[in-house]
Amino acid sequence: MTSTLPINRPLAVAADLNAERFENVDISLFDLFAAASAKGVPLVQGRTFRGCRLQGPAIVLVSNGVTFEDTNFGDGRGSINNLLMRPVGDKAIGTIPLRDCQFIGCEFYGVGFTGTEEFIAQVAALTDKPKI
Repeated sequence: MTSTLPINRPLAVAADLNAERFENVDISLFDLFAAASAKGVPLVQGRTFRGCRLQGPAIVLVSNGVTFEDTNFGDGRGSINNLLMRPVGDKAIGTIPLRDCQFIGCEFYGVGFTGTEEFIAQVAALTDKPKI
């Protein structure tokens, strides 16, 4: 597979944050979560993102069915581990939960990640060209 990163296109703000598919747009993760919450859904679920730039500040809680392909998780300031968080308790309050979402050729900016120990270990093992 040929990488589509880095994304070098002009800014293109997503017009409809309730869409199921997003392609080549820029999205504020907080705004995306707020749009889902306004419809009574307290998570981002069943979405596909292709060639998107996803903007924080945010911590996303990666849950079941979330996949990343050809993904730039962001600037870890020397270590991808700097992008990872572990909850101290059994909940991750204040995060943006993701379930059943696909990220293909996307870039994250100002975003931290948390999830299962398996997910954290997978991301921690990535090199300077993150793909899982």
